[in-house]
Amino acid sequence: MTDSIISVVPIAVVAFTVALVTVFLIIPRIRDFALRIGAVQDGGGLHGSGTRVHTGRVPNIGGLGILAGFLLAVLVGSLAWPGLLDGYRVELLAIVLGGCLMALVGFMDDMWEIPPAMRLATQFVAAGILVVNGVRIEFINNYLTGQGYVFVPELLAVGVTLLWVVGFTNAFNFIDGLDGLSSGIAAISSMCLLAVALQFGDRGASVLLLAAIAGAALGFLRHNLNPAKITMGDSGAYMIGYVLAAVSVLGALKVTAAVTVAAPILVLALPVLNITQVTFRRLRRGVSPTTASNDHIHDILRVRSGSKGLTVLLLWLATLVLGVLGMLLSRTPPLLMYTTITTTVVLIAAVSLLRWLEVRSEERGTAAGRL
Repeated sequence: MTDSIISVVPIAVVAFTVALVTVFLIIPRIRDFALRIGAVQDGGGLHGSGTRVHTGRVPNIGGLGILAGFLLAVLVGSLAWPGLLDGYRVELLAIVLGGCLMALVGFMDDMWEIPPAMRLATQFVAAGILVVNGVRIEFINNYLTGQGYVFVPELLAVGVTLLWVVGFTNAFNFIDGLDGLSSGIAAISSMCLLAVALQFGDRGASVLLLAAIAGAALGFLRHNLNPAKITMGDSGAYMIGYVLAAVSVLGALKVTAAVTVAAPILVLALPVLNITQVTFRRLRRGVSPTTASNDHIHDILRVRSGSKGLTVLLLWLATLVLGVLGMLLSRTPPLLMYTTITTTVVLIAAVSLLRWLEVRSEERGTAAGRL
């Protein structure tokens, strides 16, 4: 087990670092570009039947920077460790292609608010790219006997895979409602799934994709914490949600952790729970589930706690707890699990501290300018 982990750690470290540094450095340029082309959201404005809770005019195409860091990390990892991707090159390319498509349709929605039907159709096309290239839920662990696997009929496998990928893509977009919330959840979730993938030496494709998403999410979090200088928008939320959903059913992870049923659902449960309760709430009110409103879990907690920061922190903690449960279910070695928890907490704390120091510096500069 130790040798297997060691064999895939280098690709994880390099992909994570490349994505983190790239996004960290490119986001200020993306922000300037967004301001030039008018890709901004006005805080406090109407959004569907609700209102946007942020303040000021905030650029909303940060997903372009996330995509850039993700793609560069995948490219570097693929070129540096081609042997670790054997057997899953086609699936890897399918996920990357689908992720690019999701970022593109998200960018179009950020700029021009395309109809929900068009977004949904594109999401099914992107999910279909996975299915035709072998990324599908083909079997699950046999929990009745505790041994072996139960194979899913092909037609059912296709249907379930399409619904899972499209459903979670939208679920992750729904959780993007407060500064730092979705980027933090993406970082925590991908780190926990990464710990599952690291257990086996032939999981290079999954390790590469998850490390790239984790690094990109953390690099973006540096600029996205309250008060956010930029948001990921649909371009980032769709892409991240799609990639996480796709990797959770990638064959490289299935055997290790019953990923097709329990482990990824636990790790990724918060966005799923949120979109489920939102859908029921809106249907009960007689409105379309696609009609934006302030009825998400983070909105409810924000109102009750009276604090955006506390709400984000609580939901990060909930995601980490769910991630730990997922790792326990997948029988992740204790040392690897503890290392993952510690590393995740330390990195998010460090990024948060950097943003806090920057905000304090800006506030002191503003105060000095008034004297």
